[in-house]
Amino acid sequence: MPRTTPCDLGEQFMQRIGQFQRPLFLLAHHDDEIPTAGLLQRLGPGKRIVWVTNSDGLYFESDKTPAEYGVLRTAEGLTSVANTGVGADAVTNLGFSEVEIYRQMSRLYSGAQTMEEARPFFQAIRDRVREAVLDLKPDAVFTLAWQGGQPEHDLTHFFTMLALKDLEHATGKRPEFFHMPAYEYTILVAMRFHPLYRGTRIRLRLTAAELAAKMRMMEAYPSQVRLFGDFTKLFGIVGKLGYLTGGPKSAEQYVTIEEFGPVPEALDYAAKPHAFDYFTYMFDDFEGVPVTFKKSIRPIVQSFLANPG
Repeated sequence: MPRTTPCDLGEQFMQRIGQFQRPLFLLAHHDDEIPTAGLLQRLGPGKRIVWVTNSDGLYFESDKTPAEYGVLRTAEGLTSVANTGVGADAVTNLGFSEVEIYRQMSRLYSGAQTMEEARPFFQAIRDRVREAVLDLKPDAVFTLAWQGGQPEHDLTHFFTMLALKDLEHATGKRPEFFHMPAYEYTILVAMRFHPLYRGTRIRLRLTAAELAAKMRMMEAYPSQVRLFGDFTKLFGIVGKLGYLTGGPKSAEQYVTIEEFGPVPEALDYAAKPHAFDYFTYMFDDFEGVPVTFKKSIRPIVQSFLANPG
C-alpha cells in the first residue's frame, strides 16, 4: 500500500476544516502566527487569537522601555492578523511581560527564588489562559509545539494543555488539540518538527495568494523582517541541498509549506525535550543568567502537574 504522506494528511485535514466553528490560536508572542499564517487564513470566520505576552522581550534593540515596546508589538500584531480577516474584536491580549517572565525563570535557575515563591507569578498566567479558554469554548486549539526551542512557547503550550483539561471537565467535551513548530537549535530546524519526531505531521502547501498574505504579515514586524533575512542567508547555504534532494530551493519556497500536527497523547512534560539540556533554549538568558529546561521550566511543570490549581 502507498504510504500516507504529511501532504496527504493535509488534504484530509482541509476536507474537514469547515467543521471547526470556534478555532483558537493560543500563542505566546505577537509574530508566533507567522509560521502557520496560511493555516490561520484557511480557518473560518469564527477564529480567535489569544496572545499571552505583550512581546516586550526585544525592547533592548530599540530606544523604548519594555512597556512602550510592548504597546508597539501589540499594534504590529493587529496589523499582521488583519491580513487573515481577524479583527481587533477577535483578539485577546493577556499582556504578561516577557521581560518579567524571563526574570522569574532566571531566578529559578540561579536559586534566587524557590518554585514555591515563584508559583503565584506563574499561577496568574495559568489562570488567565484558563479563563480565556473557558470563555471562548473553542472546538479546535492551535498552539506552539512543545519542542524545547523557546521557553515561553513551551510554557504557553503547557498551560494551554491544562486549560483544555479544565474545559473538558466543565463541558464534557475536549477540543482537538494541535501544535505548531517554530524553531529548535536556534533556527537550524525552523518551522518543522525535528527529524526524529515520531508524532503525526500535517503539511499544507500555500497558494500564491496565501503566501503573499503571509509575507505581508511578516512585514508588519520589523523584527521578523530581519529574522527572515537571517534565515534567507542561512538557507542560501543549507538550501543548496534542495537542488539535490528535490526539496525547496529558496527560503520563500520553504515557507510555502506549513507543518503542524495533533499533540501526542502521551507527551511527557516533565521530560526534557532534548537529550542534552544544552540544546534546549540554546543561548537563552536574562541579563547573563541562563534559562534552561532543567532548572527553569521543569520546576514549573512539576509544580502544576502535582497541583494544577
